Amino acid sequence: LLDSLLQESFNMAGPLPAALMAYGWVPFLVVATLALVFSVFYVLYHRATRPRYLGTTIITILGLFLSLVCSLLVPVDVFVVSYMKTSDGNWKSWAETQQERNSITGSIQTCYYVCYSVILTFCFLLFPANFFYHGVEVEREDDQEPTFYKKLCKSLQYTMVSLFLFGLLVVGGFLIPVGDHTQVTNLSDIGDGKVAWFVDKMERNKFEDMLLFVLNVINLVGMLVLIVYTGVGLSSLPCSLVAARRRVDGERNTLQLSISELESQIAEIEGRSVNAASIQTFDQLQIDRLEQQLRLLRRDQRDLEQRAKNAITRCALVVMPCQLVAGAFFSGIGFLVFLSLLLENVDKALHSDGPRSGYAVHNSSLPNPLDLLLVVSSTVFPVDYVVYTGIVLFLVLSSMSGMKAVGIRFCWVSIYRIRAWKTHPRGLLLAVLSLMYIILAINVVMFSLLPDYTTFGNQHYVHTSPDNSTTVERCGGTNFVEKQDGCTPSRISVLLLSFHYKVWIFGAAYYWLTWTLLLVITLGSVFTVYRIRRPVRMEEEEEDLIST
Repeated sequence: LLDSLLQESFNMAGPLPAALMAYGWVPFLVVATLALVFSVFYVLYHRATRPRYLGTTIITILGLFLSLVCSLLVPVDVFVVSYMKTSDGNWKSWAETQQERNSITGSIQTCYYVCYSVILTFCFLLFPANFFYHGVEVEREDDQEPTFYKKLCKSLQYTMVSLFLFGLLVVGGFLIPVGDHTQVTNLSDIGDGKVAWFVDKMERNKFEDMLLFVLNVINLVGMLVLIVYTGVGLSSLPCSLVAARRRVDGERNTLQLSISELESQIAEIEGRSVNAASIQTFDQLQIDRLEQQLRLLRRDQRDLEQRAKNAITRCALVVMPCQLVAGAFFSGIGFLVFLSLLLENVDKALHSDGPRSGYAVHNSSLPNPLDLLLVVSSTVFPVDYVVYTGIVLFLVLSSMSGMKAVGIRFCWVSIYRIRAWKTHPRGLLLAVLSLMYIILAINVVMFSLLPDYTTFGNQHYVHTSPDNSTTVERCGGTNFVEKQDGCTPSRISVLLLSFHYKVWIFGAAYYWLTWTLLLVITLGSVFTVYRIRRPVRMEEEEEDLIST
């Protein structure tokens, strides 16, 4: 589908070099294949061994895969607009006219819309239908298995609520007042001109405004989920690797100590009575409780003895030094993410027109380490693609780590826990749905994390000074081009910035939610460091034993 859409647009634009197709889409197909493998592994690793629901497995794999593909379209978008120009700031022969450039960027925009539309179908139709279909088993009043027809009818009833909410978003997207910028003729009409520069690039289309409104609402929900899970995971993922959690030998020693303590407590209580018949009721209840805990610990001890003999545990001991190095590396990446987001938000506070412009920076001055790294790496293909994909994967892994640590919760109530081979089908659906929202929100975070790279890539333009001397400048927030035909922004930046100005509340919400994310990362780091220093046995591990 993507290739056919692109080829149709490219045919409209005229003959294009084969390098554009090869450099732009071959890495994308490779990364998309890896994303599919990653999605399959994640779902199969966490789903419960019994019962196995084929439909749930397929839907969760496809949902996670499509979300990753949508996020990985961004570097393709950046590469295409960067490849239109030469290093001396001139347009290439196949992209000299504005019509040709619009045809090419329009194909990328179509790809975004197709991916987003499919993802919305999963979020509001397939996932709710499958979730409520499996929920009928829990709600039955008798011991008979509900029929397929009964499950389907019950599922459709609840799914209609989800479709009704989607319908409200669609109606709201059509009815919400959107700023009219069809008469933008001067770049100074809006703020200092940067936002108007992007607004003028966006086509005037009510349907597109509706779709962008729905996506921004979904992105806001994703940002809230991202703040909880990714904020915790950015610290829990590297800290768990650096701390190299207690291995089998350490857990075995802890278990043996706990078993000895329980046995001594039972002996002490029994020693208070002359014989077994004279034990008081209160003491007997205490003995029963301690004996239950003792049985659980002994069962866990047998499991540890079996784990100590398998090959996976022995290999884990061998790769532990690599695990420590990986933890230190992830800690460094997490710090760079935190620092880049902090500097960008401070830059927005100092050099933006405030909430009415969606906090769009018009005169960037603070250095952004990750953004500079991506801009420099974009000069050597496909280094920037690898780095960008690595950052996205790191954020996704951090979200998964935070989800495993926090679990699926409603406020403070734990609903489902994410565990290897033990996750309930409904819990797996909620986990993947949360990851889909997070991945959609990552596009917004990446735009704040890598503003110059995400907007212009490695484009340059010819700047003419008042004395008619020319210099080649790089397109970016520091050197913002005055003429709109000097640089071509990526479609993801146009979609975000233009609509954030039309409905400024979204840009302002993303700005303040980013501050909240930074706060959660800080608090999560403190909590994670405190948690890994606790040598006591975790209560959730005992709950796992009881449930099994």
